[in-house]
Amino acid sequence: MKNKLLYFIPILLWLICYFVFSFDGLYGQDAYEYLRYSEALKTFLVTGKNPGDYFWGIYYPVFGSVLSFIIPNITLSLQLVSLLSLIVCSIYMEKIIHLIWKDNSFQNIPFLFFTLSPIVLIHSLLVMSDILTCCLITLAFYHLLRYLETKQRNTILYGVLFCILAVMTRYASAIILFPISCMVLFQLIKDKNFKIIFLSFFIILAVITPHIFIRFQNSFEFLSNPWLQNWSLLNLFEKSFYTLDGEIHNKTINFIYVFFPILHPIFGFLGGILIYVLIKYKSFTTFKYDKVIIMSIGLYALFLGGIPCQAKRFMLSSFPLVIIVLYPIIKRFFYSFKHYKQIFIALVFIQLTLSSYFFLHFYNRNKLEKTICNEISKYQGNTIYIFEIDLALKGRKLDFNYENLYFKKYDRFEKEALVLINEKQLQKQWKGKNPYINWENIQKKCVLVKLTTTYKDWNLYKISAVK
Repeated sequence: MKNKLLYFIPILLWLICYFVFSFDGLYGQDAYEYLRYSEALKTFLVTGKNPGDYFWGIYYPVFGSVLSFIIPNITLSLQLVSLLSLIVCSIYMEKIIHLIWKDNSFQNIPFLFFTLSPIVLIHSLLVMSDILTCCLITLAFYHLLRYLETKQRNTILYGVLFCILAVMTRYASAIILFPISCMVLFQLIKDKNFKIIFLSFFIILAVITPHIFIRFQNSFEFLSNPWLQNWSLLNLFEKSFYTLDGEIHNKTINFIYVFFPILHPIFGFLGGILIYVLIKYKSFTTFKYDKVIIMSIGLYALFLGGIPCQAKRFMLSSFPLVIIVLYPIIKRFFYSFKHYKQIFIALVFIQLTLSSYFFLHFYNRNKLEKTICNEISKYQGNTIYIFEIDLALKGRKLDFNYENLYFKKYDRFEKEALVLINEKQLQKQWKGKNPYINWENIQKKCVLVKLTTTYKDWNLYKISAVK
């Protein structure tokens, strides 16, 4: 089978998920915010209406809104941005490997360990910016490394373009790209390529202009993110956190969490391969750019370890670099077996099996949101006190007067209004926080009539009287 034909596998899996299981990629609150802003940007491009403010990097919704002029369904457009990003990222990982080692003997390593990695494959089906970020970082590394190898001036401009696009898609990309950017800048100064440096500033300005235009008054608001403000090295040794997102209790400390790309099965089984090869051969193959790539991975891991939370998807941004660094070890693993092709095929099936297993969580959440929307749609037009799932209802165009229990404490409640709540989740995570306090106040001050248990511990109540 020709190498590029393998990339029809994720396309086929998307077709099955989308058309057979009706999985539209909307999962959790972030996905609906990406959808909302993509719709606002499309309206802006058509009518000139200001799209309003937006907290995250803008280029995922930008690409989704632009693609929606070809594919009118914006949700589908955003899914396809993720899927296409997966394929492009995988291909350019192969290019980086060939650039560094001049080796095409085992091209399918990026396909097996990145494309079919359960967390990667799943996120390529989601309305999320993670895989686009991976793609842009990989493209940036390829062109910057190519400049260092060939000194071709035009490739550095592509590198700068993809660097800034990555940062303006996911701000934390700047940490990953910082070491290689410094290395290239020093080389440019050494080579006296001041014209290239000058042109790079124009590229940077052009790419960040939409961000400045859209967020003129709040351009640096992302720096006020509570996770950044509470960053600390001490968080590396913590596993429980008390944040604006309530009480979070993880199974392991952050220091172990940052090694999940080689330890957790949702990423694959790189850790087992690494241990096997080191025990068998007692050596680690180095290469010309290993230090700068390892520094990028390490800095980003340190950054994530200091944040008072654990989110495995945050690690996706540096995951292509992990595989690129481990390429010689993975190759040695396969060639240590006489029938390495059979091993490869077996690992493909293992990856797909793991992907199916972990995908169930995302599928069930998507199903939960759609089920709740279907069951409460007949109550539209009322005021609804709600928490967490309100963005799903808004994203699926349900018409309510939304009162979010997260943002403030309520002392008075509207008679005949609705309350949609997951009581078990409140007790587990939100004690002492607005959502839990508001729910207690509702129970004390209102007479509630349960209309329905919608799905998975979510209950819909009606306030029949106010005490």
